[in-house]
Amino acid sequence: MENRLNDYQNQIDNLSQERAQLLEELRNNASSSAQPSDSDKATKVNAKLKRLLQTVKDKINRLATERPELFTNIGEETSERFDHLIATVEHQATQMEMLQSEHNETQEQLRNEIQELQR
Repeated sequence: MENRLNDYQNQIDNLSQERAQLLEELRNNASSSAQPSDSDKATKVNAKLKRLLQTVKDKINRLATERPELFTNIGEETSERFDHLIATVEHQATQMEMLQSEHNETQEQLRNEIQELQR
């Protein structure tokens, strides 16, 4: 489950980055003189953004269908589900950091105890 969430998070991050790049292209094109080719390019970029957004929606909906327990008490809106997934991933990252810290502390304590016993 965690791997799947990480995969989804990576896909979401990649799509968000690509969206940001495309939006930047749109802004750059909009600031330059509007020629028919610029309009065509903007239309293509817009279509690509729509496809990317639909892909994200489809993946989130598929995850909600396959793993409904991940979305208990969460509405059916894609944005709510997306926000919930991001919060879940952030929470898991925090938990992983805490567990790693506890693990490191325990290892250090065990090393100290072993050294004490060896004396």
